[in-house]
Amino acid sequence: MSTIKSSDEHLTLNADGSSKDIKFQANGVEKASISSAGAFTSTTIDATALTGNLPAISAASLTNIPAANITGTLPAISGANLTGLPAGGITEADMWKLSSDFTFGSGEIVITANWARSPAHGFGKLGTGMSQSSGIFTFPSTGIWEIDFNMTVYNSGVAAYMHGGIRTTTDNSSYSSATSGFSNIAITGGLYTTLHSTTIFDVTNTTNCKVRFAVYSYNYSNGLANDNTYVTFKKLGET
Repeated sequence: MSTIKSSDEHLTLNADGSSKDIKFQANGVEKASISSAGAFTSTTIDATALTGNLPAISAASLTNIPAANITGTLPAISGANLTGLPAGGITEADMWKLSSDFTFGSGEIVITANWARSPAHGFGKLGTGMSQSSGIFTFPSTGIWEIDFNMTVYNSGVAAYMHGGIRTTTDNSSYSSATSGFSNIAITGGLYTTLHSTTIFDVTNTTNCKVRFAVYSYNYSNGLANDNTYVTFKKLGET
């Protein structure tokens, strides 16, 4: 039998029996309760009436808290267990150049030899970097890539009109011109010119999407792509 009793100092509410709660009601509606384990539950707590130091609580089960109700300075948290967040900034950057002059004749010639990763003083590769075989470059991952091609050409013979550019494929077979830079050496013998082109390439598949570089001379039979020729690769983001 549950009882209510009082003494000179205490008011005792006793819910008799195992797992029995003490319940507080107003007009027949429960407003609060104290479980047999001693846990107090209330439908409404007036925050202005709370004083003193509250005990530490776990937020493990807190969900769907409106952002508007969160005020003040939040404590620092560890991001060690955060997943699914996009990587920030550029994650891949690489540079390749001709290690020695590459000789070409008239017509379009793909630069198939003498490529090497940049030996420039202070150079630093970011990420995995590109791989290359016979002038064909393979990307380490899918994404949106910026390709910047700079070619220095030496004219040792007759005057020449030429262009050099970026050739891309999306099927690992047929290459198309992405961009080209044009130049003209109008004086015979012993002059240099620089060709520049750049493109943004959506690499959706690293097996099929590749790039190579070519030079085209209209009337030149003995040209040199100088060893100052280089190409840079930067991954700007995900595809």
